[in-house]
Amino acid sequence: MTHVDEKDVIAIKDWLAKDPSLPKNFEDIMIKKFLYSCNSSLERTKKCILSFCTNRTTMPEVYTNRDPLSPKIQTAFNITSVATYVAGKDEILIHRLEKTENFDFYDCVKSFTLQSDQWMLLERDSLPENHIVILDIKEFTLMLIAKSNVFFFQKFILYLLDAMPVHLTQVHVVNCPSFYEYMYGLIKGALPQNIRDIIHFHTDHMGLHQHIDKKYLPIEYDGEAESLVEQSQFWIKEIYEKRTFYMNDDLWKADVNKKVNKKAAAVDTTMSGSFRTLAID
Repeated sequence: MTHVDEKDVIAIKDWLAKDPSLPKNFEDIMIKKFLYSCNSSLERTKKCILSFCTNRTTMPEVYTNRDPLSPKIQTAFNITSVATYVAGKDEILIHRLEKTENFDFYDCVKSFTLQSDQWMLLERDSLPENHIVILDIKEFTLMLIAKSNVFFFQKFILYLLDAMPVHLTQVHVVNCPSFYEYMYGLIKGALPQNIRDIIHFHTDHMGLHQHIDKKYLPIEYDGEAESLVEQSQFWIKEIYEKRTFYMNDDLWKADVNKKVNKKAAAVDTTMSGSFRTLAID
């Protein structure tokens, strides 16, 4: 069931309006996604939104200076692909590193934040019941890992699990190199057991066909859906058109200095909101 009651949307909008520390530019579709991911619990939804807004203020490395037309962001867009696909009642989210030339860890994460923000505004005919994440790591090398900030990556992953409005039921890591267990070991300790239980590793993309109908997968994975690269380019074009919007360094951030109750500003980010209510198969 993907229905969200309009009165709940109004209730969250009223709550946002009354809190001077929270942003006022949440679209209805964003609120609906948060509500659905939190099983329409108003309190859980508030905690999830608080986590979403507050954590963005603590990661200036990837949530400031996000001009989509800057050379660094354009380079990051050119070496990564991000796309989403409707899979029956579910939604597939895919991220793939296309090449390692001119790779910069923070720029790539920053470009992903732009794409995930664009996803927040993406409207479907109905909200998906569950989400399936596919990470393609074919181009990852040990040298690439050495150029990355593993500790920040752990923090960012936990933020996505805690604060993004998703019902996560499957995670597939495809085209794994021989040393993938070493890569996984760098972040495994930070992942809750519920997430570890739904991660599947595949040496190539063929393993996806055992879990997902090919008609929902992009042609790059021998599927029947639109090309991953082509869809990603369309998303980038949409982001370019909203350049001014995304250049706002305060976008969807909490301002704890305006918090009426200072104690309440210390948001509980320990697996609240959408992650706590995951429906794990």
